[in-house]
Amino acid sequence: MSNSKKVLILGLFVDASAKKQNIRTSDDRIAFMFAQNGIEIITSSAASSKFKRLIETLGTLVRKKDQYDVAIVSLFGTWPSFLWQEFITRLLKLFNKKIILCIRGGSIPERIGSGASRFYTAIKRADKLVAPSSYFGLYFEQKGFDVNIIENPVNLSLYQFCKKEKIRPRIVWMRAFTDVYDPLMAVRVAKRLSEKYNDFEMVMAGKDGPVLQATKDLVKEYGLEDRIIFPGYINMQQKQVFAKDYDIYLCTNKIDNTPVSLTEFMQFGLPIVSVNVGGIPYMIEDNVNGLLVNAGDYEAMFNKITLLIEDQTLAQSIIKNAYSYVQRYDEKNVLKKWKELLHE
Repeated sequence: MSNSKKVLILGLFVDASAKKQNIRTSDDRIAFMFAQNGIEIITSSAASSKFKRLIETLGTLVRKKDQYDVAIVSLFGTWPSFLWQEFITRLLKLFNKKIILCIRGGSIPERIGSGASRFYTAIKRADKLVAPSSYFGLYFEQKGFDVNIIENPVNLSLYQFCKKEKIRPRIVWMRAFTDVYDPLMAVRVAKRLSEKYNDFEMVMAGKDGPVLQATKDLVKEYGLEDRIIFPGYINMQQKQVFAKDYDIYLCTNKIDNTPVSLTEFMQFGLPIVSVNVGGIPYMIEDNVNGLLVNAGDYEAMFNKITLLIEDQTLAQSIIKNAYSYVQRYDEKNVLKKWKELLHE
């Protein structure tokens, strides 16, 4: 990489004028990390509309083509995002630029498995492949591709570890209220916990979505209105407060790759009870740095939470191991890997 050239990072970034500036994408985290550590960058775009984002990105790519030699582009599984990537990478190749393609979409293996060979064409267009976990790394290496594993960066210094003397049935669930994150499973787990523990409480935090009302309806049906709160989107300061007041983090995702929320709450010191979908089993080893169940199995998740509460020695071991594991995501470690890749 020429020292006189900037690095072009294309994706979805935080709008500086937006109220919820703490919602950070992986692209935005990488760009911020580069900028803070002396790597000059060009970014695009912060537009929420996919069409507007495409237009802005293409404009940036063309107008500033003499300022960069290397472009970092994300590859997701959804069709609109895939088309966005196709337009971008084809134009980059036309300009004879180097492409680092970051494979991020948790649904990509499933789509490739159903015969979506277009993903292979997109991947072959890249000069370097990056995956945030060994989940994607191993998958694509088996397909004959060379993949660099570079974790999604997290500034761990922002997260204060909360020492838990005793794990109680106080649960944090935090994702958007969409079907892919299965908030209804969390409510079903909550019902079982409320039947066993008088001091059970849960916070369900996240952006509004199409399943929010159904989630609240199920809470009402189970009579849990006094046990479950819905604070909406929470920022870093609010996460810290909930991490201090609650004791277990719950993950019920139907599809995912490497959820940043897991790394956040490992650093906070909350033991994780999660489904074993996608890349999550490559982050969490059952009974070592977290507890795993099959997707949708709320009875098994209830049993795992009960195990944490009743076996405090196991709970403390999991917390310790998770804290040790999550250090690999710290910005200083991730930055070192990016610098090595860029200088190739």
